[in-house]
Amino acid sequence: MKIILKFIVSVAIFSLFITGCARTNSIQTFDNSRYFQKRVSTNKIARAIRDGAQRKGWDIRKIRNGLMVATILVRNKYFVAVNINYNAYGYKISYKNSRNMKYNPADNSIHPSYNKWVRLLQENINYELSNIGMSNASNNKPVAMTAKSKKKRAHKKHSGINLSGKTIYIKPLVDYSPKSNVPRNIKEECTLPKALSNNIVKNSLNNGLNVRVKRKIKRNNLQLKVQIEEAVSAGNAFTGHNKFVVISGAIVKGKKVYYTFEAARLSGGGYFGAYRSSCSVLGRIAKALGKDVAIWLKNPYDGAKLGDTQLIRR
Repeated sequence: MKIILKFIVSVAIFSLFITGCARTNSIQTFDNSRYFQKRVSTNKIARAIRDGAQRKGWDIRKIRNGLMVATILVRNKYFVAVNINYNAYGYKISYKNSRNMKYNPADNSIHPSYNKWVRLLQENINYELSNIGMSNASNNKPVAMTAKSKKKRAHKKHSGINLSGKTIYIKPLVDYSPKSNVPRNIKEECTLPKALSNNIVKNSLNNGLNVRVKRKIKRNNLQLKVQIEEAVSAGNAFTGHNKFVVISGAIVKGKKVYYTFEAARLSGGGYFGAYRSSCSVLGRIAKALGKDVAIWLKNPYDGAKLGDTQLIRR
């Protein structure tokens, strides 16, 4: 009886695995066309795109000014080609063609690996762009008003600050925005605030930045102030995960604000999503956001839109 039971369980797990592998997702367009708020040399942006693509094993060629095509062949079988349109403010990655990726033009769907591979390509391009040295500190983008006062700003905007060699503090738990409507089950069952803080610190240290956790941050300390704007945990291991998290943040010192950002990440659970809990998938999102913020911190600019921000409708 035990042998039969084990066989049934094994077959069930195998069936879930095959089902997960057979799934397709809608093709995503990765839009970073407003990566910079000020004009940058298109030659620099083209070089960053080329270096970021080659870092992840993509072949890339320039078709004309403003357009490159990147291709990748995985395990000598799975082929993907994408168009990368770029200008003086940023770039956009869109689908071109593929082989053995279950592409269906009728519903614009494809194997989930496509979005994963292109997202990694985007992350590496953004890393190269962050090293260009372009700062948007001169932009006069207004700071959001507080709910308490519409006449008086919570912080005063200041010019840029060089973070090199400086210690930046972050709270051990990222705060939930007072305006957020995050479900109670996420707040009670998952450790999203701690996971976000830990991953931002870990990836920042790996990038050579001195970011430290501090419970009571003093007024004269340089602080990375982050808060969770939204967290959605739709779906489950059986029906498929559909989750995302939106955060915002700023580098501040007392009432001075230097740079701001907004970041978002979506996840369907990855390759083994059928075996992951909702909190585990949110943990994966926290890891991705931690990398996004750390890359931005390496060379911050004001009003940054990180990760999958362009894909979230709020």
